[in-house]
Amino acid sequence: MRTRTKWILTAILIAAAVLFGLYRYYVYTMQDTWSQEDAAILKAKQEAGLVKTIGVTKSVWDDVCWVVEGKNASDEHIMVWIEEGKAPHAEVVNTGSTKKAIESQIKALMPDAAIKRLVPGVYNGQYVWQLYYKEKDHYYYRFFSFATGEALTEEFTLPNR
Repeated sequence: MRTRTKWILTAILIAAAVLFGLYRYYVYTMQDTWSQEDAAILKAKQEAGLVKTIGVTKSVWDDVCWVVEGKNASDEHIMVWIEEGKAPHAEVVNTGSTKKAIESQIKALMPDAAIKRLVPGVYNGQYVWQLYYKEKDHYYYRFFSFATGEALTEEFTLPNR
């Protein structure tokens, strides 16, 4: 075998080993998150009547909360909030509380805001949409009631670096 062929094969083997190592590292670091997601889905199915899962979101404010989105036995679009030490809370998603409806409301209320993240969560014991956005040179957090879609009065400004 020629020297060039040996170097090419060696480089391919090293690249494959590096890629496999990166893959295994990713799996290792994400394993806890995936198991928590699976536990939230299982709890939502067992205790809140979820039949089909559409998505799972992790929300962190005062406490960690997992929100499982899906369908119930009546084929209604629901969201189930899973909080540590509490019974799951399920709500039917009506037309006013969908993510798209809240996004359009935000665009009307704050046209200059660049939405970075909009996730369902819990704020002061109330089920909300948690908005993280940028306006001008500042980043902000704001909450919108899940039931009504109304903006809550509190707004949190993050300091500039």
